[in-house]
Amino acid sequence: MPKGRSLTASALLQTPGGEPRAAWRLAAFGIAIAVASLAVGGALLPLATATPLARLARDVRLPLDQVSSVFALVIATWLTGRLVHRHGWPTWTETGLGRAAWRPAPVGAAFAAGLGVVLVPAAVLLVTGGARFEAATAADSPAFVTWSAAALLVPAALAEELLFRGYAFSACLQGVGRAGAVAMTSVAFGLAHLFNPGPTAVSIAGVMCAGAFLAVVRLTTGSLVAASAAHFGVNFAQAAVLHAPVSGLALQTPGYRYVPTGPAWLTGGSWGPEAGVVTVAGFAAATFLYVQRWRRAGDRAPAARGSTNRNSE
Repeated sequence: MPKGRSLTASALLQTPGGEPRAAWRLAAFGIAIAVASLAVGGALLPLATATPLARLARDVRLPLDQVSSVFALVIATWLTGRLVHRHGWPTWTETGLGRAAWRPAPVGAAFAAGLGVVLVPAAVLLVTGGARFEAATAADSPAFVTWSAAALLVPAALAEELLFRGYAFSACLQGVGRAGAVAMTSVAFGLAHLFNPGPTAVSIAGVMCAGAFLAVVRLTTGSLVAASAAHFGVNFAQAAVLHAPVSGLALQTPGYRYVPTGPAWLTGGSWGPEAGVVTVAGFAAATFLYVQRWRRAGDRAPAARGSTNRNSE
């Protein structure tokens, strides 16, 4: 093969620094997810359901399918980092799961931010008459319903963050930079919710705005753990505090529920508060505050390391 042609083929596959290009990284991650999901869902999950663990999980409302998804995505992340990159590539640091990513302060702040972007707009709607609380039949005690919501929402948040803002976000950072990575993962995050009950253009746009907020948390803190905490906070505020639907999915409501009375574009309607313009404004405000704080700290993303440097391509 002529030397020039060989160099062109190599340039299509690798950056000048020897790392695989973003498109190949994303493709490899997709294959790893398929392999890991087949192994976990086809072997480990059926094995678990045949043991007393299945009954225990049902008793405590722990969704084994969601837990298995988290496990499969962790395996896929490890496999991709191990097989696609050079020896010594810091898989967990680059995907926001290194030791620094678990610091309590940013994780706790992100959880509080996730609660706030939903509860503050909801309070505004309640005060102005755009929503109200009404009585609802309690299927279980408030404590048990709250636990059930948390047991469902924690692994769901972890799985979605591992899928959209873990390794894939790192690859996008390399390929299209910070703004491109936020935009690409947020659009993909929103489109993935087309499979939820009753999606509309407004609700999907709202989810994309939520995705942008979560991506900025991931970028500015360098922590996928913090992004997962913020994600859980958003969903927990809707499901366990307001007792409202979450992305079109209604959970148990012990004693009361949040009912929007204003137009769906403003309140979120049957999809849940996250799809309303008022909550979208909350996402925008929280995103702005995270970016401003990041800039005051010197525009540094702890876990992005070399990934944000597009010159490496």
